[in-house]
Amino acid sequence: MNMTRLLIVAALLMMSLPLQAARPIDQIVAVVDDDVILRSELNRALRGSPRPAGVSKKQHEDQVLEKLISNKALQLSVVKSGVKVTEAEIDEAVAIIAAQNKITVAFLKEVLKEQGQDYGALRKNIAEQLLMRNFQRKMLSSMVQVTDSEIDDYLALYGSVGKSSTVTQIHSQHILLRTGETRSNKAAKMELQEFRSRIQNGESFSDIARAFSDDTASALNGGDLGWLSPGVATPQFQVVMDRTAVNAVSQPFQSPFGWHILKVLGRRNHQGADTAARDAAREKIQQRKIEENVALLTRRIRQQAYVEKFLDPAE
Repeated sequence: MNMTRLLIVAALLMMSLPLQAARPIDQIVAVVDDDVILRSELNRALRGSPRPAGVSKKQHEDQVLEKLISNKALQLSVVKSGVKVTEAEIDEAVAIIAAQNKITVAFLKEVLKEQGQDYGALRKNIAEQLLMRNFQRKMLSSMVQVTDSEIDDYLALYGSVGKSSTVTQIHSQHILLRTGETRSNKAAKMELQEFRSRIQNGESFSDIARAFSDDTASALNGGDLGWLSPGVATPQFQVVMDRTAVNAVSQPFQSPFGWHILKVLGRRNHQGADTAARDAAREKIQQRKIEENVALLTRRIRQQAYVEKFLDPAE
């Protein structure tokens, strides 16, 4: 544990000392990054989580604490991400709730008041849900790729293909390295330069992507992103794709998601539906994929967090 965390734990221990000798100390049971989980929090969680048959008391306590640790790490990541929720987003969500119940927002407030519920508490709860949704979208948007064939299938099933136009699609694969506390921009760029040299010396781009790419979804397919239409990738990614020759590997470059190298596998002209219809379909498919990958995101954040437990090892 570094000096900063030692000071934080020491200060919190002092704050938890009893005002009277008879009052019990609220023990720290885990440190998660620069925050802590207290025994009182664990006890509340245990009371709300019945112990399954065949699970010992100690195992159950460990399982519940691990869930608290994952939730704490996720909450801290949300704060560090800088993701925000606007009042306009909350207003829109409240309006949707009212519309779903076929009432006005003003009448919704009256109903809540009659039921002894606080409208401010409702807005706070909605804000927390929207904050988590926005965080998940930010963190997972680069992990979930939507291919043109998926959009074609979606439009064939759920909507008209609309007006068609011809666009130039690019088939590419990439390797992504995210930056942060454990990897600087300089380190990411150097790693990718090494990967590029290895690929140019005969190693497989796909094998290196599977082993090292932080884009989990595409890494499973050797970094393959499929056929991408203009405007699907970030502007930085699109620019590099456009200027990279077929079968060539780009120099390392940066996007909002981290550092990349990419290889262009081919180009083709594609007859597709109008942009608005495809954009709407892409957003719906991406949101479904984000929801499917939330558990993966939580596990990854937990694995990257600094954690130290202080539970009594005895049964």
